Amino acid sequence: MNVRAIAGLVGLAGLAGLAYLWFCNAPPGQVSLSAHDAYERLANGDLTDFIFERQCGILVHVKAETTPDQSVTWHIKSSGKEMLSFTAMLAPVDDRNTKVDIAVSLERDGREAYDGTKDYVRPALKQPVRPAIAELVAALLEGRPFDASRLPEDDLNINSACDIQRGGVEAGIARFSINDIPGTDSYGTARIRAAE
Repeated sequence: MNVRAIAGLVGLAGLAGLAYLWFCNAPPGQVSLSAHDAYERLANGDLTDFIFERQCGILVHVKAETTPDQSVTWHIKSSGKEMLSFTAMLAPVDDRNTKVDIAVSLERDGREAYDGTKDYVRPALKQPVRPAIAELVAALLEGRPFDASRLPEDDLNINSACDIQRGGVEAGIARFSINDIPGTDSYGTARIRAAE
């Protein structure tokens, strides 16, 4: 390899390092992007990997609601019913930096939906959902794929219903809907004992 090629590679590595520092040097809760650029990345972001990694075996759909340069709200729905929503709110610090806050919809008891403290008969997403949402927002803003390995380990107890549903769907032996009678799947058959 000639000296010019080596210098080019070193230059590219340096640019990649600067790009990394550009995001990482921002204070917590802040990104080194204008509010408009942050909004564009969130509004046009792909949630496919997030949904694939976190869904619990019921069919879910994501609908985004946007307020240009201010916020993006994602509604997670199943069978026409909203299961939860979450919002990334943007507040410009200056023309090159933006504060990003995340809000998760609340349950009737005033706690965040899917916060890891509640059992759901037909859960939509693995709990707790907030760390996964934070990773999703970071990934979209940084222009990288959602990375489930950055999340804390799942609590198997709180996610047991999720794991049963997802396992049944992946094995092709069951399908689930939020309208199921507890203890059955959408075929109306009792859950398989081995899965419990």
